[in-house]
Amino acid sequence: MVNLDMSKYSVITLEEVHSTNSWALENIMCLDDKTVIFTTNQTSGRGRYNRKWVCDNSENIYTSIVLKPENTDNYPYQNLTQYLSVILCKFLEKEFNLNPQIKWPNDILVNGAKISGILAETHMSNNKIEGIVLGLGLNVNMKDETLSSIDQKAASLYSILNKNFDCELILRKLADMFFEEYEGFIKNGFNYIKSDYIARCGFLGKNITVKEQGKSIGYFAKAIDDNGLLLAEDENNNECKIITGDILC
Repeated sequence: MVNLDMSKYSVITLEEVHSTNSWALENIMCLDDKTVIFTTNQTSGRGRYNRKWVCDNSENIYTSIVLKPENTDNYPYQNLTQYLSVILCKFLEKEFNLNPQIKWPNDILVNGAKISGILAETHMSNNKIEGIVLGLGLNVNMKDETLSSIDQKAASLYSILNKNFDCELILRKLADMFFEEYEGFIKNGFNYIKSDYIARCGFLGKNITVKEQGKSIGYFAKAIDDNGLLLAEDENNNECKIITGDILC
């Protein structure tokens, strides 16, 4: 384990770990606020709803950010993944001249293929949140033969740009951008990122299918409200707010 001291945060680099999120949750009482856990070799990665995140040990980025806010009043827990999705989109635009899109609530697509997934988890003690772990998997150097084995259309920086990248340098730049705007986000909540989030939501104004609790339901995606929820119309033109679920198409 190597510890790197950063100005606004600290980084713990692990040579191999089952899951950066799981490791962070297991050790959260010993970790400081704004600690970034990083590895290029994750053996049991997982996404939302305990889905497996395919890892091929090809120096992709598997990272978790530990957050321990002192003041939890009005802290925007429910929008953390959306905040990270906006930061990651901005990062991919700035560093690689890509045009990423957000698939609600927080998957990142490039050319219609998933390049990143985000997962937030909390550690509770005596009905109190002791810490939040914000996990991210970013396909960096994954090759086409591995991408083709994934059960959904997927991409990596290598498959798009045909070159390998330094994962630790990418992580440092991404973490810098995350914490550069973090205080503004926790002060203002979703409204701080609302326009940036909506600008990258390619599904708005379209018919979509959402998987909720094992059922696939058709909607028309209308808007994102001030709380980051998806406003939609069902097949009977009834307006509803979608809180959980996955957009399938």
